Amino acid sequence: MFTKLADMNKAAIFTVLVLLMALTVALYVRMLGITSEFAAAWYMFTPALAVLIMLLIVTRDGYSKEGWKTLGLHLLGPKAWWIAVLAPVLVGVLATAIVWATPLAVFVGPDDVGSQILDFFIQLVVFTLTFSLGEELGWRGYLLPQLLSMGRRRALVLVGLVWAAWHMPLIFLTPLYHASGSRLVVVPLFVGTIVAASFFFGYLRVWTGSVWPASLAHTAHNAAWAALGAFTLTSNPVVINEYLAGDNGILILVGTAVAAVWLGRKVNRELRSEEDLGKDKEHVGY
Repeated sequence: MFTKLADMNKAAIFTVLVLLMALTVALYVRMLGITSEFAAAWYMFTPALAVLIMLLIVTRDGYSKEGWKTLGLHLLGPKAWWIAVLAPVLVGVLATAIVWATPLAVFVGPDDVGSQILDFFIQLVVFTLTFSLGEELGWRGYLLPQLLSMGRRRALVLVGLVWAAWHMPLIFLTPLYHASGSRLVVVPLFVGTIVAASFFFGYLRVWTGSVWPASLAHTAHNAAWAALGAFTLTSNPVVINEYLAGDNGILILVGTAVAAVWLGRKVNRELRSEEDLGKDKEHVGY
C-alpha cells in the first residue's frame, strides 16, 4: 500500500498500530471480565501481529526475502546466547539473595528442586519460540531497526518507552499484570526496568543482527523471576515482588541497568574493532 515509506514513518505507523491493538485487547478482557492468563498470551502476540500487518499490508516489504530479513530471524546469534541467559538469571539471583538477607523474606527449599530447574529450561525453550518471540519480533525485530537512523541510544530509549506504553492498558485496565501494590510506585519502577531492558535486549540485537538472543533474554528474565519466587517465603509479597525484586523491583531495575551498561560497552568495543578491521582490509586491498 505504501511501498516507499521512510523508516521513521514505518516506526510511527507500527507504534500507533500496536498501541491501538493493545488497548483493544485490554478493553475486551475488561469488558468480559477475563481473569485467565491465556488472555495475557493474546496480548503478547499483538506486536508480532502488528509486524505482519506492516509487512504484508502497509508497506508490502514482506513480499520479498529482504523484507523478512530485517526482522533478524534468519540469524541465530549464538555468540550472545550465554549472555542472554546468564545476565538476567544472575540479576534475579542477586536481587533475591539480597531480599533473603533482610527480615522481609527467607530462603526455602522446594520439595522438588529438580522439577523447578527442569521447568526453567522448558520455559527457556518453549517461551523463546512463542510468547517472548511474539513481543520481540515487534520491539527488537521490527521497531528498533527502523529507529536506528536517529542514533543508537535514542532508538533504544524510544523503543523502551513504546514497549512500556504498550504494557499500560494491561496494567491499568485488567487484573492480569501487576495488579498489586501502589501504582505510584509500581509504574515508575516498571518503566525504568523496561527502558533498562530495552538497552540490554537491544544491544544483543545490534551486536548479533539476530532477534533470537533478545527473545532468549526476555524468556530468561521471566523464567528466573518465576523460579526464584518458589524459593522465597515472605509475609510481605507486595514489597518483595513489586517493590524490591520480582519482575521490576528496584533491585531488578538496578541490576538490569548495570548489565545493560556492561553489555553496551562490550558491544561498542567489538563493533569498533570490526569497523577498524574492515578499514584495514580495505587499506591493504582485500
